Amino acid sequence: TNALLLAKKIDLFKPSPYFTWSIHLDGDKEMHDRAVCQDGVYERAVEALKLAKSKGFRVTTNSTFFSDADPERVAKFLDATTALGVDGMTLSPGYAYERAPDQTHFLNRTRTKDLFRAILRRGRGGKAWELSQSTLFMNFLAGNVSYRCTPWGMPLRTVFGWQRPCYLLGEGYVPTFKQLMEETDWDAYGVGNYEKCADCMVHSGFEATAVADSVRRPWRAAAVALFGVRTEGPMAPDVSLENQRPAEYVYDENIAKLSEIREHEAQQRAEQRSTAA
Repeated sequence: TNALLLAKKIDLFKPSPYFTWSIHLDGDKEMHDRAVCQDGVYERAVEALKLAKSKGFRVTTNSTFFSDADPERVAKFLDATTALGVDGMTLSPGYAYERAPDQTHFLNRTRTKDLFRAILRRGRGGKAWELSQSTLFMNFLAGNVSYRCTPWGMPLRTVFGWQRPCYLLGEGYVPTFKQLMEETDWDAYGVGNYEKCADCMVHSGFEATAVADSVRRPWRAAAVALFGVRTEGPMAPDVSLENQRPAEYVYDENIAKLSEIREHEAQQRAEQRSTAA
């Protein structure tokens, strides 16, 4: 949530260890308000965060950082957010998904690794902050390991149905989760497979890969948790892009098809009501 309605609606909910408010904060006041193109949003979000904590809710934050992020400033923001008593923070690099209105401030893979090394270096490899992500995902952002995407790792359902292949790429919708899992050509997506995915290092696809790696090699995760993310030295070789297929721009076509489906469904409902009457 962006938390703009949280104070107004919070009494509709009850605290539970199984329920967490995840509040969107893209940096300090100036950074966040600029990212969301509206003044005052940061202050309202922080006040809502404090309110939720005071009522006994679990509260985390999620933050996306872009190419103009200053590592020192980001580190101070993470210090301040940790001091608010949040139950965890998630971090992710900005990725230039197809429909993003601003394509100029997103990160490529090299800049992502440099940025997160610079940020984590200021926080003892991430150990200074209440991060709620797997240690190996943070290790991946710092360029210390190379992963392939798990595009089904964070499935998204919208008003149009289940979006495939992931919430960043809208290349079709299906009505059921079974169809999403069984009828999507997963091997056609991800870094090295598809041009649109070339610069992506977002948590939605790579956190799942990192978690799976933590299960397979728990000693690797334990080492990063104990010593922090390495922020100096050589980076791991990245996935080759030589065999990736070219991008297909199908978003507008899919939305047009969905509009036709919605119109047809509305006509059917109207006819059913007329018949019933």
